[in-house]
Amino acid sequence: MPVHLYVERKEANNASSVIFMNASELIKDRSKINFNLLIENVQDFHVKKDFMFATRKVMNDTQLLISYKRGRFVKAEFQSNLPIRGLHIADVEGKRIFVSVVHSEIVCHLYVSEVDEKVTHVFFVPSLENVFTFVPELTWRSSWLIQTSDEAFTDLYKVEGLRGIYIASRVSRQPSWGLKVVGIVGPEHLVSVITFDHGASWRPITAPTVDDEGQFINCTKDCSLHLSQKFSQLYPVTRSPTIMSSKSAPGVIMASGTIGKSLKGHPGVFISRDAGVTWKQILKNYHFFNFGDHGGILVAVKYFKSKGETLEILYSTDEGDKWLSTPFHSRELKVYGLMTEPHTNTTIFTLFGSEPDEHRWLIIKIDLKNAFSSNCTQDDYKFWAPGSLTGDTLMPCILGLQETYQRRIPHANCHNGIDYQRPTRTVVCPCNGWDFECDFGFSRVNYNSPCIRNKTLTSYDPYKIPPTCKPGQFYNRTKGYRKIDGDVCIDGYSSQYLPQEIACPMEETPSFLIVAQRDHISRIDLSTGKKEQLPVTELRNVIAIDFDLKNNCVFWADILTDTIGRQCLNGNQSREILVETDLASVEGMSYDWVSQLLFFVDGTRTKIEAVKTSHDAHARMRKTIIGSAHLSKPRGIVVHPIEGYIFWTDWSSSKPSLSRSNLDGTDIRMLFTKPQVVWPNGVTIDYIAERVYWVDASKDYIASCDLHGRGFQKILEQDPRVAHPFAVAVYKDLMYWDDWKMDSVFSADKDKGIIIHSIAEEMTTLMDLKVYAHAIQEGTNACSENKCSHMCVGAPKKGFTCLCPDGMEKSPTGECLCPGSLKPYANKTCPQLANTCAPGYFTCSNRLCVPMLYRCDDENDCGDNSDEMGCLLKTLPCPPHMFTCKSDNICIPQYFACDHEKDCNDGSDELNCSFHECDANEFRCRNGRCIIEKWVCDGEDDCRDKSDEANCTAKNDTISIQCKSDEFK
Repeated sequence: MPVHLYVERKEANNASSVIFMNASELIKDRSKINFNLLIENVQDFHVKKDFMFATRKVMNDTQLLISYKRGRFVKAEFQSNLPIRGLHIADVEGKRIFVSVVHSEIVCHLYVSEVDEKVTHVFFVPSLENVFTFVPELTWRSSWLIQTSDEAFTDLYKVEGLRGIYIASRVSRQPSWGLKVVGIVGPEHLVSVITFDHGASWRPITAPTVDDEGQFINCTKDCSLHLSQKFSQLYPVTRSPTIMSSKSAPGVIMASGTIGKSLKGHPGVFISRDAGVTWKQILKNYHFFNFGDHGGILVAVKYFKSKGETLEILYSTDEGDKWLSTPFHSRELKVYGLMTEPHTNTTIFTLFGSEPDEHRWLIIKIDLKNAFSSNCTQDDYKFWAPGSLTGDTLMPCILGLQETYQRRIPHANCHNGIDYQRPTRTVVCPCNGWDFECDFGFSRVNYNSPCIRNKTLTSYDPYKIPPTCKPGQFYNRTKGYRKIDGDVCIDGYSSQYLPQEIACPMEETPSFLIVAQRDHISRIDLSTGKKEQLPVTELRNVIAIDFDLKNNCVFWADILTDTIGRQCLNGNQSREILVETDLASVEGMSYDWVSQLLFFVDGTRTKIEAVKTSHDAHARMRKTIIGSAHLSKPRGIVVHPIEGYIFWTDWSSSKPSLSRSNLDGTDIRMLFTKPQVVWPNGVTIDYIAERVYWVDASKDYIASCDLHGRGFQKILEQDPRVAHPFAVAVYKDLMYWDDWKMDSVFSADKDKGIIIHSIAEEMTTLMDLKVYAHAIQEGTNACSENKCSHMCVGAPKKGFTCLCPDGMEKSPTGECLCPGSLKPYANKTCPQLANTCAPGYFTCSNRLCVPMLYRCDDENDCGDNSDEMGCLLKTLPCPPHMFTCKSDNICIPQYFACDHEKDCNDGSDELNCSFHECDANEFRCRNGRCIIEKWVCDGEDDCRDKSDEANCTAKNDTISIQCKSDEFK
């Protein structure tokens, strides 16, 4: 690519044009030099690495135009509604650009770029708020900076030798005078933060626990380490040296700084040998410093502004644990600087000083090779990998790579040498959360919070189906995250963050809810609000439901008839009973659309099971996934077929919980218990954001966390519309739930619980609730490519597991065998072993063996119908938290009993009730309820039998009301 010379030419309209020429023409015939127009009507122009940047004024805002590798200029888009007064290009690394945007004189935010492969679109998302940036004539115009700098800068330092690590200064509090915010800024207004993931997240810099003398440092609340950068270097009082690092000494950082709540404080010199994760203080006060021999020797000299003149230089070969001194001159000098060769691999240093009485420059060269006792051997080295360990967050990889470097042991006191070549090892890491940042249109509240939709961008819908999406094609639907540019991680948990590939629909399916209401199932169209009853008959007491979107079939569990059924709504099929044996109280179910398995919770039998719903030879086979050893009072359930997880809630009186396991029942983890949960009810998954939502009917809240139990957040609480929530569902930006006390279905913002709407009112006996729409049941797992003999379920990290139905055992090769390791017949029956059937199997009249679960399921599994003879219908009681009506055995919520309302058809829920006596300030209703005396004759039916509003006319007439002069009585 030819070298170009760019010239910014000022035009008559105060804007500029940028022209360019081939630089090689300068050494040829200059009369033939041709300038070409690159771009016109711009305010500013910069070239940094592979990018060209131009700014253009449009009304009161500034536009940023970007060209990559001399391609066409494209307009950058910023995820912000704030005005853009100016810009400063803070750093360019690969295709990743840091830009500080001037929003006002004292407010600048740092943004980081998101680009496509060919850089035809450039988006900037927020990285760090209130970064310190000085732009002449735009920011801090009332401060001392206008006297000390005529160039723009941002306090942002890139750590050399490693990828993605930056240190920044941000304004922690606005400068003020009295009640007025002013543009005079000092060190007391700035704090330091660090990022290990190229600006996706920032955190305070951890302060050392002891000083250079080993004395304890009291650094607690809001206390951290703050490092000097360009701001401190220019500040007239300090003029302190800036941060130092080098590619020849990866992970070694030296800096001036303070410990406390801001950059103002007692200064010292600090060093980190693990890329900024941990720090130690090595000197007090301001010093000039440097390092050489690939980080093997540290040198420092007193800075005359704080310590006066000196004639000695300090050096350390053990990372600052011990310092020695050596004279560099016969007289004390004022030292102005300390330098070495650019690659810091030598032991020769250059010192700049002056006589104290008369300014006369002295340049002194010092060789400290003799500080080492010997040359290094292989025994003097060990390997080191950069990482971060803070709390429970382990980050052993930087941008998807674990780069391991050979480094000298700190106390070896040996010489690396100028020709030392540092061996390195590189391993690609599996993906995790720290490899991803928020996608355009999403942002974090803080470092540990998830990426949530930025609702201020009202014109941008990240879930919109592209207009170019044609049937037969696919589009990528964001989950709110994107891989950090330059991150090379693979697999791992990437599927939880990367966009999901969604098939383009013939036409977008309207989103809808299905709601269980005991004796019927309702469908609510979310676009029109239309409510209709699904054509499913003979329902008695349905608690749990789910839906097969592909085949348009609804599943339900009836706890009165103890059956699990399916009804396909294509008009051609009648209701099917999938399970009708060995059930007691199915209170939750969730459909695995990949494996066509219906998972369900039996609260009375304390089991989580799965049943095959396909129409093949293995249809209706059942498998116990988790037994009573791990369950107490299980309630809700949801599966994630793609990630390979089950989540369920448990009402255990001693240890209620929200738990997770793999789909095969292994790796059981209790994510939350008391005090976070008490009566956890319905649970669901936001398959877009990859978060779990659940409701708690005791603590009356809706909460969420990520798939691993991190980032617990109460979305909605202390609101009458979550007085007793039962079920919850999430789609796109909204969450939906039903509430027993309110007899209503509601929606609200899924991230903040605001903008609550009533979807449907006066819906009695509300139970389970699910939401469906285009792309709700999309995605696949390894089961689609790996054929198991009977059942297959997905597993975490793109794995799968083969399962065998209850009564069968898995061979070492994964084959499902009958008891005695016998192969089953083609019709799925088992041969007899020693002329008898094994425990858990039914003996057919024709001497075949079938699983006991197949007994009395209305299917001729034996072939002679003997498994369907002599069957009786069993009716089991309602689950513990429900009340059983006497005449029809219908189950109602326990707290409906004795509430002065007849909820059972026979009124049995209001029989044999004992009520306490009403207090002196209460009114006894005819139905026995006590209400506050002041509620009588207030126009509302507080008694629920209208007795508090009876005979109120005469009473009210006795009240003397005096009207005002401008009122009519």
